[in-house]
Amino acid sequence: MNNKKKNPLLFSRLFNSIQTCLNTRLYFGKHPASVPDKSVIFFPCPGNVLNCGLVGIICVKNEKKPGSGFQIPDVEHIEATISQNNYVQCIKNDLSLARYYLGGEQQIAALLTSVKALKRIDAFFAIYNNKELQNRLKSLNTTLQTAIDEESENLYQAMGHLSADDVEIISNRIEALKDAAWILNADLTQNIIKIESLTGDRDLTLNPSTLAALKNINAVLNSIDRLEVRGRDSAGISLLFTINSDTYAHFKKLIDQQGLQKDFNDRLTPEILLNNSISVKESVNTDSVKKVAIAVTYKVAAEVGRLGDNISFIRQQILGDDVLHTLIALPHLYHTVSAHTRWASVGAINEANCHPVDNKVLPDTIEPSGIIHVCLNGDIDNFQNLKQTYEHQGINLPGDITCDTKIIPVHIEAYVKKGHLIAEAFRLAVSDFEGSHAISMHTDLAPGKLFLSLKGSGQAIFVGLAEGHYITASEIYGLVEETSDFIKLDGETLNPNPGGQAVNGQIFILDQASNGGLEGITAMSYDGSPIDINPDHIRKTPLTSRDIDRQDFDHFFLKEISEAPASVRKTIENRWKIEGTDDRKFIISLNQQTVPEKVTSAFKTDKIKRIIFIGQGTAGVAALACADIMRFYLSGLDIQVEALKSSELSGFMLNDDETDQFNDTLLVPISQSGTTADTNRTVDMVKKRGACSIAIVNRRDSDLSFKVDGVLYTSSGRDIEMSVASTKAFYSQIIAGALLGLYFAQMTGRRSNAFISNEIKQMIELPSHMEKILSMKDRIQASAQRNAISRTYWAAVGSGPNKAAADEIRIKLSELCYKTISSDYVEDKKHIDLSSEPLIFVCAAGTRRSVIGDIIKDTAIFHSHKALPIVIADEHEDRFSPYSNDIIHVPSVSEHFAPILNTLVGHLWGYYAALTINEGSRFLYNFRKDLQDTIESFTNDGLDIYEIALEKTFRERIIRFYHEFRKRQEENRLSVTIGINASTHLILLLKYLGGRLPLTDFELDFGIKGTATNIFNKLFESLGDAINCLARPVDAIKHQAKTVTVGTSRIEEKAEGLLFDFLKSKSFSLAQLTISNIMVIKNLQNIITQIKGSSLYRISGINLLGEPTEDTFIELIEKTGSSSAMISRAEQDKRLKGTKKIIVRRGNVYIGKGRKDNRSILVIPLISNNPSQPNTIEFLMLLDIGFNPDVSLAPKVKALGGKHEHIKNLVQENNIVWEDKFLELVDMADLFGKSAEKVAESIIAKLS
Repeated sequence: MNNKKKNPLLFSRLFNSIQTCLNTRLYFGKHPASVPDKSVIFFPCPGNVLNCGLVGIICVKNEKKPGSGFQIPDVEHIEATISQNNYVQCIKNDLSLARYYLGGEQQIAALLTSVKALKRIDAFFAIYNNKELQNRLKSLNTTLQTAIDEESENLYQAMGHLSADDVEIISNRIEALKDAAWILNADLTQNIIKIESLTGDRDLTLNPSTLAALKNINAVLNSIDRLEVRGRDSAGISLLFTINSDTYAHFKKLIDQQGLQKDFNDRLTPEILLNNSISVKESVNTDSVKKVAIAVTYKVAAEVGRLGDNISFIRQQILGDDVLHTLIALPHLYHTVSAHTRWASVGAINEANCHPVDNKVLPDTIEPSGIIHVCLNGDIDNFQNLKQTYEHQGINLPGDITCDTKIIPVHIEAYVKKGHLIAEAFRLAVSDFEGSHAISMHTDLAPGKLFLSLKGSGQAIFVGLAEGHYITASEIYGLVEETSDFIKLDGETLNPNPGGQAVNGQIFILDQASNGGLEGITAMSYDGSPIDINPDHIRKTPLTSRDIDRQDFDHFFLKEISEAPASVRKTIENRWKIEGTDDRKFIISLNQQTVPEKVTSAFKTDKIKRIIFIGQGTAGVAALACADIMRFYLSGLDIQVEALKSSELSGFMLNDDETDQFNDTLLVPISQSGTTADTNRTVDMVKKRGACSIAIVNRRDSDLSFKVDGVLYTSSGRDIEMSVASTKAFYSQIIAGALLGLYFAQMTGRRSNAFISNEIKQMIELPSHMEKILSMKDRIQASAQRNAISRTYWAAVGSGPNKAAADEIRIKLSELCYKTISSDYVEDKKHIDLSSEPLIFVCAAGTRRSVIGDIIKDTAIFHSHKALPIVIADEHEDRFSPYSNDIIHVPSVSEHFAPILNTLVGHLWGYYAALTINEGSRFLYNFRKDLQDTIESFTNDGLDIYEIALEKTFRERIIRFYHEFRKRQEENRLSVTIGINASTHLILLLKYLGGRLPLTDFELDFGIKGTATNIFNKLFESLGDAINCLARPVDAIKHQAKTVTVGTSRIEEKAEGLLFDFLKSKSFSLAQLTISNIMVIKNLQNIITQIKGSSLYRISGINLLGEPTEDTFIELIEKTGSSSAMISRAEQDKRLKGTKKIIVRRGNVYIGKGRKDNRSILVIPLISNNPSQPNTIEFLMLLDIGFNPDVSLAPKVKALGGKHEHIKNLVQENNIVWEDKFLELVDMADLFGKSAEKVAESIIAKLS
């Protein structure tokens, strides 16, 4: 084959083939009435909506390009084109890299356009149903990956000899190849696999309508999976289908044939929108066409869990739902999807509070106008006031729903019932809400539309403008898989209205019945004033799903720290060159966009006398490291180099009357995003006072990049850190500062060629050293697991350049592990707080020889004061061994680069420390979940809260957990951060519920009565506090909910009947009865038919142990009924004695016979309500009772309690095989009135 005669442009065949095979007009996802005559409609489905946080997709009426005859070009031809236009061939044939490399810029762009077109539903449908096409995609991806690897290596080897422009061309085109390969693999191949996993073993030959619905559901789930890094305690998705009445009748017939009718009915129209709920609403539109809306909802709530768990659960729910798959296979007029991932700010973390929520209220006789499903980010501050308003009208929210989101659909519904159309009802409702919020709604009252509203700050809504559809999300990374173009809602700017007033807040309504783009967006202020949306509002992001995907990592933090070496390489890339032919002279090469002529001239004329690095947070620490490096490079010059916090410089070091205060200064602001308010404000203020400025920033075209004279971009400009705790930006910022400092040293002649060459070589080697540390992560994890939970107090120390490492490690340990941590110079630490015996992170790697000995001595002092030193040291530096709990050795580098390696170890250690602490949270969470499931199971079996508390297997479960909890404490496997109070509370509560402690002390310990409800709720409250205390979510912000309750709201406190009613009539509450006595009374009620009379006694003089003494007295305070005429011994002798003293001492209910009158009596001890006498028996209620002579055997056995077993054992001692029916031989009054011995004797006598 003569390759030289072939077209030299890369992928020209691929591009041309794709253009050729997309040449047939088709309509997908359209209502039949919305397209011209003779159109071909593969699926009559007008819209898809997704809301995650807030996410949405709506298909529009634009024309689709063809899918018939679709083919993927021959992979072998593509491979030949790649090999013909790679770097080696271009150099060999002396071809212009700009024109020919990888086919040239236009063909690279065409490749990306064509590959993206494969995601359109027509092309996707063709690929999905053709395994051969899928295999070709995989082969093409493999070819691209091989080319990427080869070209990346070629660039690395040749970089020093190429011009800056050529390096940028090669690098950008390799990145484009990576994007194309990612689309082929992740956006196509992997999404096909994900969609297949939603259908399972069902028929995989899907029609376009069904595939389109599944494709968009999958897109929703992908978006939630990415967005849940900002909150993942629960997730929900609502699938809303609108079909015509004939289709609904066919659907009902199909589910009946498949035996699904019962499942459908059981899930139908629940009081609360829970997992697997189904809602149905029939209606008639303006054309008198009957249609039916069906909503299927899936939800999951889990306060503790891993990223991805919730979406995996929902995928499994969809996979297993035969009703959904029956429905989704039918033609539908409309199909919308609303989804959300939650970070609870109000309400319990449960399915009921999980979004979306609907408009159903109590009583259920109030018929809703339609199906309204709403998601919320933010808060409805006047939720309680609105709720009370509705309650006064007799409209109540279900008790299990405690989140503020519920009021939104209810309030919208109220305006609909007042006669407003749904769009106006939505506007009026959101206008009534106070607080910062972002809201999305979909409803059968406006099918094919998505309603969005945003007010205030703290939330965001982005509307992505994709080909053929809209996609909305609460974060940019929720829409980048579909499009890079977006409009951002503005919830803060005041919009003037015709009345002269100004209101903030915007409403967008996205309409499927449009041609998409700006045409399909209706925008207005909260007061209804229209807002003009024009092309100037459209913005573009360079990010793709490749940049923000978590891939196979458990956390974004670990992914991003693993990408740090590549980020450093990218920062160094194209900033150095080799001069001459001997490959020994390396130089720094920065263009005028980085160091403009203005700055160069100022250096050459000795105008620059000060260089100030500024930043905030981690960027502020990077500024400190950069200043140390530049001070080293420029030593000997009359230039002062320092690092300051941006806020310190602007707040305390500016003179208002000196406009030229900084005309001798170069300001170097550092920022990852370029939007840090303090830094940007300081740049403006210092520039006004004459300073030159060069920014170190990652994000291209950010706010900061337009404020400064020059910009040194870190990495590729597409780096995004999804984790709250930033990592890889820190290392790149230090390298960027080093490049800038070395360039100034080169430009001023301060450093020799040999010095500069050596420094560049060290920078080039740094990523390899970082990769070696990453390969040690198992060793670092083991250190964290051994040490992280052993000490309450932590510190990080470092000296010289490593003070910056200590400062940054302090920040990450604080962010990841939620600790207040100090950062000190090594030499200072022994003078500060060693008495707290802290865990001390010692950053010693890279320290010069003249100082390392002193640091070893200081570490020995730490050790002698019972601190726990963990040392980062150079390879082969073992002198710390006698004084450290762990030594983590790293490759040896120069002192000024050492902060990078020290910090990398600290970041990894902090990550694994957070996971170690979080394991305690998971342990407690699993127990709480098991406890809730157990209680729910018992409740479903008819047990009440008192029966559960005394149930034997339940108590055994409590005791087993108690033993495991104590074992973990003893083995140091539970972090001390749980705190003494939390540990003590849990231990006490477990002992109380396990029956190991007398409930008489409960009020002393917890300040509330020891009722079953109080004990259970206190346990759940304490478990919740401990879980939250130990939770370390790593990527997200720790859950800080305003009102989160997890408890026993579903357990009923049943205590009613003859005896309880009588006690209540005498003003005694259940709180004055012990749990065991409540159970005894409940059982006795089944055999007692009347209370003939009563005597109430007051007991006084009980000691602190709750026991009666010789000084304890009894006083009769009331007699009723048959007891009125009786003379009590207590009326004559007030000393407590006899049976009543025994009752008070034991605290148990007594049933027996009066000694003098032989009456059947029941004596109930009642606890004091006085907080100064907690759980002390203060009253005895003596009742004259009558038995039910016709009671069956089972209630008798239950009422006897432990006495039954005693009687049984006594009878069996006489070699009689026991049967419960023997109890029928004894009169009721004697059975309960006489001792077990007397009853047994009576039974034996009658059997003999």
